[in-house]
Amino acid sequence: MRRSAQTVHRSAAWWLAPALLVAVAAAGCGATNTTVPPPSVSATDYSLDATPWPNGTVGQYGLRIDPTLLNKLPATVGGLPLLESGGDEAIALDKVDLPKSFDGYAAAGVGQIGDANWLSVTIGRLRPAAQIEDWYPSWRDSFAIGACSQADGVASTTQSTIADRTVDVSTCGGGVIVYSVQLDADYVLSMMDLGPRHLGRQLIENLP
Repeated sequence: MRRSAQTVHRSAAWWLAPALLVAVAAAGCGATNTTVPPPSVSATDYSLDATPWPNGTVGQYGLRIDPTLLNKLPATVGGLPLLESGGDEAIALDKVDLPKSFDGYAAAGVGQIGDANWLSVTIGRLRPAAQIEDWYPSWRDSFAIGACSQADGVASTTQSTIADRTVDVSTCGGGVIVYSVQLDADYVLSMMDLGPRHLGRQLIENLP
């Protein structure tokens, strides 16, 4: 196995409710309450000991948790293991609007909220309906607002070049830093971190 999951990252998904506002406008299709049976998903080399669905699962509204997406991220950040966050993924499964934009989704983290340095990561594979010019700016802004909703709001927003990638960076009034970047037309990576090590920046600098 590629990674060993010793602990479960504490949920940092408070941003999900505000962030979902953009998904409704972006995709524009109706949600269903029908439970979708989990698909057959091939095994991944990412260690999934911390989650109850090692081969992925599908939520009641159609969001597919796809742990293989985490293989697009470095195995460690600043020498610390990046572990799949089953808690954040479980929260995402109950969000009606996320599957309108994503046909694959995964979450991970380093440390826990309250540690001197922590990082919370989400990565999604976009549906064709979300691969439009105005989807990403709306997602970026909504994610930052949601991430900062319990950290004294968004204090500033800028764009930075990190490892030759254009990254949108917002700073919350409480010090949390929020990052969003399109890896290509199909994938979007959004994160928040806190602490002097700036783990989010380090992750972007070490993307495979």
